[in-house]
Amino acid sequence: MTELIKIMNRRQSCRKFLEKRVEDEKIVACVNAASLAPSACNTQPYHFYVANTPETVATAAEYCKGDSVNKWVNGAAAFVLVTQEHANMPATLPEASRRDFRQYDIGLALENFCLEATELGLGTCILGCFNEEKLKSSFRIPSPKKIALVIAMGYPESEEVRPKKRRALEESITYLR
Repeated sequence: MTELIKIMNRRQSCRKFLEKRVEDEKIVACVNAASLAPSACNTQPYHFYVANTPETVATAAEYCKGDSVNKWVNGAAAFVLVTQEHANMPATLPEASRRDFRQYDIGLALENFCLEATELGLGTCILGCFNEEKLKSSFRIPSPKKIALVIAMGYPESEEVRPKKRRALEESITYLR
């Protein structure tokens, strides 16, 4: 088993954190790992907004909770709001090739972010439910920008790695011969 597979097996969505601040250096390391992900034509169509002071964490937690989801977010030590940025695709590309790959590019970047966080002893949970308008207003994120996802992070309360429940590989692979 490779080291990368070991990290992938340890990475899980964490919803219980210690009351311990996440160091800026570790957040920067995670953003750096995200920037190493491939993106269509190297557009890197994302920006990371970090909430890691008591005030900004409380605000982010408030707007990441819904009526029935994310009740646990008050325990996170930091939040990273990931905005979807404009992708400057080369004008030389044929029109048929100019698809919008930003969602995929962000997904690749966030996987790198979360794997690096795992390697650094941090837990993460990617959130898709949040009040985008209130987050943008509170953190003065320009209105035209779209918050794609939010990462809650901190030091996990437990080191236990839950067993992964995945379908059999035979259900996910077909060889074209």
